[in-house]
Amino acid sequence: MNNITLYREVNDKVRYYSLKLQPTLFGEHLFIREYGNVKNKRPTRIIKEYYEIADEAISAFKSKFLEKQKRGYATKLD
Repeated sequence: MNNITLYREVNDKVRYYSLKLQPTLFGEHLFIREYGNVKNKRPTRIIKEYYEIADEAISAFKSKFLEKQKRGYATKLD
Protein backbone atom coordinates (compact mmCIF):
# COMPACT_ATOMS: atom_id res chain seq x y z
CA MET A 1 0.00 0.00 0.00
CA ASN A 2 2.76 2.43 -0.94
CA ASN A 3 1.05 3.83 -4.01
CA ILE A 4 -2.65 4.14 -4.77
CA THR A 5 -4.73 6.20 -7.17
CA LEU A 6 -8.37 6.99 -6.48
CA TYR A 7 -10.96 8.28 -8.98
CA ARG A 8 -14.20 10.21 -8.78
CA GLU A 9 -16.57 11.56 -11.41
CA VAL A 10 -17.80 15.11 -10.85
CA ASN A 11 -19.91 17.01 -13.40
CA ASP A 12 -18.99 14.53 -16.17
CA LYS A 13 -15.28 15.02 -15.43
CA VAL A 14 -13.09 12.29 -14.00
CA ARG A 15 -10.85 13.48 -11.17
CA TYR A 16 -7.98 11.53 -9.64
CA TYR A 17 -6.18 11.63 -6.31
CA SER A 18 -2.88 9.79 -6.03
CA LEU A 19 -1.23 8.88 -2.72
CA LYS A 20 2.42 7.77 -2.60
CA LEU A 21 4.61 6.81 0.32
CA GLN A 22 8.34 6.27 -0.20
CA PRO A 23 11.58 6.40 1.77
CA THR A 24 14.19 9.10 1.11
CA LEU A 25 17.96 8.73 0.95
CA PHE A 26 18.26 10.47 4.32
CA GLY A 27 16.12 8.00 6.27
CA GLU A 28 12.96 10.11 6.18
CA HIS A 29 9.64 9.11 4.71
CA LEU A 30 8.04 11.13 1.92
CA PHE A 31 4.26 11.29 1.56
CA ILE A 32 3.22 12.67 -1.84
CA ARG A 33 -0.33 13.67 -2.75
CA GLU A 34 -1.14 14.51 -6.35
CA TYR A 35 -4.52 15.36 -7.79
CA GLY A 36 -6.18 16.73 -10.88
CA ASN A 37 -8.29 15.97 -13.92
CA VAL A 38 -7.59 12.76 -15.84
CA LYS A 39 -7.73 14.59 -19.21
CA ASN A 40 -5.02 17.11 -18.27
CA LYS A 41 -1.39 16.11 -18.63
CA ARG A 42 -0.28 18.13 -15.60
CA PRO A 43 -1.69 17.61 -12.13
CA THR A 44 -3.61 20.42 -10.47
CA ARG A 45 -1.39 20.21 -7.41
CA ILE A 46 1.39 18.13 -5.86
CA ILE A 47 1.89 18.20 -2.09
CA LYS A 48 5.00 16.68 -0.47
CA GLU A 49 5.29 16.04 3.27
CA TYR A 50 8.35 14.64 5.03
CA TYR A 51 8.15 12.49 8.16
CA GLU A 52 11.03 11.30 10.33
CA ILE A 53 9.00 8.43 11.82
CA ALA A 54 7.53 5.80 9.50
CA ASP A 55 4.43 5.26 11.66
CA GLU A 56 3.50 8.96 11.34
CA ALA A 57 3.81 8.79 7.55
CA ILE A 58 1.71 5.62 7.40
CA SER A 59 -0.90 7.18 9.67
CA ALA A 60 -1.10 10.29 7.44
CA PHE A 61 -1.41 8.04 4.36
CA LYS A 62 -4.24 6.00 5.89
CA SER A 63 -6.16 9.00 7.19
CA LYS A 64 -5.99 10.79 3.82
CA PHE A 65 -7.07 7.58 2.08
CA LEU A 66 -10.12 7.24 4.35
CA GLU A 67 -10.94 10.94 3.95
CA LYS A 68 -10.97 10.62 0.16
CA GLN A 69 -13.10 7.46 0.29
CA LYS A 70 -15.68 9.38 2.34
CA ARG A 71 -15.67 12.08 -0.37
CA GLY A 72 -16.59 9.50 -2.99
CA TYR A 73 -13.21 8.53 -4.42
CA ALA A 74 -12.73 4.84 -5.30
CA THR A 75 -9.96 2.73 -6.80
CA LYS A 76 -12.06 2.11 -9.94
CA LEU A 77 -14.94 3.92 -11.58
CA ASP A 78 -18.21 2.03 -12.03
